[in-house]
Amino acid sequence: MRAVLISLVFLLAGTAHADSVKGWCERDGKRLDFSDGIAFKDARDESGVVTTTIYLTAKPLDRSALAKSAQARGELGTNTFVSPRGDLIEAQHAAVDAGWIELAHVGGDLDMATIVNIMYLAADGSLTGIDGGNGRIELTAKGERFTGKLVTEAREAPMNETDMRCDLAFDLAVGWPG
Repeated sequence: MRAVLISLVFLLAGTAHADSVKGWCERDGKRLDFSDGIAFKDARDESGVVTTTIYLTAKPLDRSALAKSAQARGELGTNTFVSPRGDLIEAQHAAVDAGWIELAHVGGDLDMATIVNIMYLAADGSLTGIDGGNGRIELTAKGERFTGKLVTEAREAPMNETDMRCDLAFDLAVGWPG
């Protein structure tokens, strides 16, 4: 009985910090249900400040393919715009996904979070950025873990032509698949 109880305690402790992504975004009647995500150190500037990038995805990530990239396992670059890690994830999803959200958290004195991209793949194959300026991000960084919520609010006409409604939450450990 004691062994069963101890096993149950370890099982519950292990699942208490499991990654999770739950929620949706909707635009023009198209709804994306988000179910997966990844948070990873993406860049380090000259003064040592780290940018962590978070992708929330509508389809599961192929973590084994991500882990195989030697370039992505290398040293962090100084610029997230030429990140091999971000490029790998975007290439994976541009081919197969309905959409993704990219968030960036810059540490150090700046300590800020921004919506970098909200993208979706239309039925005809065109990739489009979506206006994310009508929302807010609640982000908490605790050690090597990010928890957050992205919620958007409707805007008044004529500024609502590209509105996207979102309500999603995430809890992700920082790390690249290994």
